Amino acid sequence: MPDEGRSMNRTRSRADVVIVGGGQAGLAVSYYLRALGVEHVVLERGQIAESWRSARWDSFTLVTPNWMTRLPGHTMSAGTGGDFLPRDAVVAMLERFADELPVHTGTEVLSVACGGDGYRVVTTL
Repeated sequence: MPDEGRSMNRTRSRADVVIVGGGQAGLAVSYYLRALGVEHVVLERGQIAESWRSARWDSFTLVTPNWMTRLPGHTMSAGTGGDFLPRDAVVAMLERFADELPVHTGTEVLSVACGGDGYRVVTTL
């Protein structure tokens, strides 16, 4: 099993899989790993959907229509397929999606190194 993390206070924990990043892709992978019963953790240095919060202007919308927006197990409201989600709605959608997932926010990954029986992931946690 890979080492999930080693914090600054030298505590250790283990997980089969470590996902770096709590955006749409990382959360989707976590969803499937959970469905398969794989022990895992998602490490996000900021908040869920951080780039949507801090690297997009307030009026930004998805550049693809809602019918192209996919999260596993998540469907868009009927009749909204041609619309474009605004930034705040994307953040809210990702936050709701992450509620049941093992996400650790405020945890920056400092390094990943192969060793022993897996990988050692050093974080700021």
